[in-house]
Amino acid sequence: MVSKKLAEGQSSAVIIEKFASFLKEKRKRNTPERYKILDKVLEFSKQFTVEDLSRAMRDDAFLVSRSTLYYTVDLLVEAQILRKINTGGSSIAYERVDQVQHIHLKCEVCGKTKLVRDTAFMAYMNARKFAAFRTRYYNLTVYGTCNDCMRRLKRNRGNNK
Repeated sequence: MVSKKLAEGQSSAVIIEKFASFLKEKRKRNTPERYKILDKVLEFSKQFTVEDLSRAMRDDAFLVSRSTLYYTVDLLVEAQILRKINTGGSSIAYERVDQVQHIHLKCEVCGKTKLVRDTAFMAYMNARKFAAFRTRYYNLTVYGTCNDCMRRLKRNRGNNK
């Protein structure tokens, strides 16, 4: 299992122990496949889909069924290791709970998402107090068009004249 320090969050050993405790508490099986999936999840530094995870598992020549992937990802969400992000439409992505808060910039043309940190906005959000509500985390997605798509659209408009 992975034991390196993760870039923006808890060490992988702490996360693995949290997952092991969760499985024991919920009386779920401790399988090597679940830990291999967790190891692969810990390698992602930004949001990912189950399809991305499946591709990464295949790249490592570790074959696991799609149902095992979905079930394990659901367990990781329940264990509060991952958080589910609705990326618009029917698409669902995941990101680690322990990562630093960020803003998602989502291109409506190509679908790519870029993660950015706006320290002024984060300070503002962290200072906000809401009556009868305690904020655990926030998820902000800004929709628009990325620079690559803007250049492509301008180039296509120029060619159509």
